[in-house]
Amino acid sequence: MLTTIVAVGTGLLLAAQPAAKVPPPVAKEMTEAIVAVNKALGLESWEAHGVKPCVDRGGEGAGSKDVSAEDTRTCAQSAIADNFPGLGKTFALGILMAPIGPVTVVAFGLGDLAGWGAYSCDPGRKCLPAKIDPGTKWGKRLYDRRIKACQQATTVWFPADARACEGAEPSPPPAQPTAPPPAKP
Repeated sequence: MLTTIVAVGTGLLLAAQPAAKVPPPVAKEMTEAIVAVNKALGLESWEAHGVKPCVDRGGEGAGSKDVSAEDTRTCAQSAIADNFPGLGKTFALGILMAPIGPVTVVAFGLGDLAGWGAYSCDPGRKCLPAKIDPGTKWGKRLYDRRIKACQQATTVWFPADARACEGAEPSPPPAQPTAPPPAKP
């Protein structure tokens, strides 16, 4: 991990910088893990591409069924099993949940790769990792998803103890200019 030394007053502040790039094997593993979980959960229109999910949402023409966090965890666990050696070491997966079930899958870098992430996309598209940066289009999407994943208690994490929430606190809103107090007569 790169470390930047910044002089602040009379002291020094060490600030960790994310890696300049996600190594290609890790990037590939992150995206493949997202796709595997998407297929298992029937997210991102995989079911329309002939992939049968391992959760039952009720299907077309039937009443929709809610999918619990435990059903989501069990289904996703079967999809990732031991196929992703970097899971929990170089990246963590988060499945954001709505009251009716899983909504999207995200991957966030850990350790030297903190500050990088990837998220679900439609079949045929690449879900490449990008730097989490609210100043760029894709970086802002990742930034927003990381804040949501970290703030919601219902997010299903893989591994369960490897949350990638360091630095995921939303920035405080900009200070509003205040009018000077009225002059005393």
